[in-house]
This record gives sequence, C-alpha cells and structure tokens, in this order.
Amino acid sequence: MKQTLFTIYMIFFALPSWGSDLQIAINETFPNQIKVYGVKIIGTEITPRKDIEKAAKILKQWLDNNGDDKPDNSLVIDELIKNNAILAMGKTENDLENSFDNLIDILEERDVDIDDFERSLIGLISDEPNIAYLEEILHLVTQVGYAKAYPEVFGEFKGSRISEAMDIARGGFFKVNPKVYPANSWYHYYDKSCDYSCMITEYFYWSLTSLLGAQINRYDEISEEWELNTPKKMERDKLMMELLQDKKYQIPKRLPSF
Repeated sequence: MKQTLFTIYMIFFALPSWGSDLQIAINETFPNQIKVYGVKIIGTEITPRKDIEKAAKILKQWLDNNGDDKPDNSLVIDELIKNNAILAMGKTENDLENSFDNLIDILEERDVDIDDFERSLIGLISDEPNIAYLEEILHLVTQVGYAKAYPEVFGEFKGSRISEAMDIARGGFFKVNPKVYPANSWYHYYDKSCDYSCMITEYFYWSLTSLLGAQINRYDEISEEWELNTPKKMERDKLMMELLQDKKYQIPKRLPSF
C-alpha cells in the first residue's frame, strides 16, 4: 500500500556485517537502537524512544505470536539475523531520508560497497498510524525472514508457491504492472515503482492481515488495490489460505496488540 516517499522507493540494504565501519556509520546516523530476538531496530537521534519501543513491541508479537516469550519459527529468526534485517525509523520523512543520505555518504567515504547490499532494511516514519507499523514491520519479517527461510514457498520470485497464488489474485502473470487488471482479479497494484518481488511482499501483507481482521473496516479505502478485506472474503484465495494456515510455517494467527 502506498505510504511515504521513503517506503515507496524502498531503500533496502542487506548489511554484510554488523561491525567496524558499518557499525560506526549506523551509530552516527541512527543512534537510537534496540534489539528484538537479535533483529535490530534503529532510530534517528530525534525519533521518540516511545515509538521505537512501540515498533519493538509489534515486531516481538509478529515473531512470538503465541506469547510464550520464544520466537515461533527459529528458521525465520535465523534468516532475519543472518541477513541483518533492520527496521530504521525517523521522526519525519525528511528526518529519515536525511539520515539515510548521511549514512550513505559515510559508507562511501569509507569505501563500503553499497551496490552489493540486498533488500534487508526497511524504513518507518514514527508518526505514521498504527496500520503502517503493522505493515512495514511485517514486510521486514516476510521479505527477509519467510522468503529466505522457505524460498520455494515464500520466495519473492516467479515460480514460488506464493507467486502462483499472487498471479491468480492478479488475474494472470504480469512482470510489469498492467494499466488495467482483469475483471476476475482481486489484487491490483498500479504503482510502477513496485516490481514483481515487491508485489509479493505487498500481497503477503494484504492476505495475512485480512485473514487476521485488520482490514475489515477499510474496504472503501483499500479496494482499489485489494478487495478481500475480511476473513470470509479471503476464502476465495484458496492457495494463499492453504499457505497461511499450514502449521509447518508457523505463520502468525493473531494481530499484534498496540
């Protein structure tokens, strides 16, 4: 779903190691830091601590959905940590973008090769509404965790099972978003900046949060992009329902609480 400029162009980095020049650069630009099961949340100097802690609470609940103080899926946690998944927060859009510009400048000055970074860091504006916290933090978990832990199932590429489900939801395979989606589609995303893998990230979000009840009262707001906004409507998406309800993947069964 379209959020801020930052989340539209999605600056995602896979940080090769959490140390040396990179650690110094992060500390200089995002000094507000906290860990959740080894996954880092970093914030700019002016990002309110209460908002960083709010994000940490949401991340913990996505990862420990049954509330037993242990991650539900160790494979997902392993991938998040191995790929240095990071949620970066700023108080405002300008604050976040300026901090990223400064981070990139520092890394370039120290000859850190940012061209090889994969998509493993996602940004969140701290004053966004609660639904944005649910979305962006879930993006981090699914994109860096589930997609890498189960590439044949949740991999963000054509040929994975989730891509098959998404192509059904879109009414066919479209490498480039079409101007008009088929009449039988229920997922129709038009943002040209969102490529096929990005579409899968968004599809995972819409499907899971609709199944869990987060979108029940949002049909008028979201139907241009997503139509199956209730658990009952989600029954139409049979393949995705099969994936989300397969116990082996330990997909969250309840929404995080704020």
